[in-house]
Amino acid sequence: MNALEGPPLTFTGNGPELQRCAQCGRLGVRGFTTFTNAEHRISITVCANKAACRKRWPKPARDDA
Repeated sequence: MNALEGPPLTFTGNGPELQRCAQCGRLGVRGFTTFTNAEHRISITVCANKAACRKRWPKPARDDA
């Protein structure tokens, strides 16, 4: 099953409403904030809940040998 498709007969965002967090990589349609800088023409989309976003960041590999 493709992560973007989901189970059959279920609505999934597949257009401009589907967004991806630039920090953790989460895909979704709700819970995002977009920051823009008109001077440099930069736009970044991040999770609105910063604590939840930090928990989803990739964890560094630990060497417990």
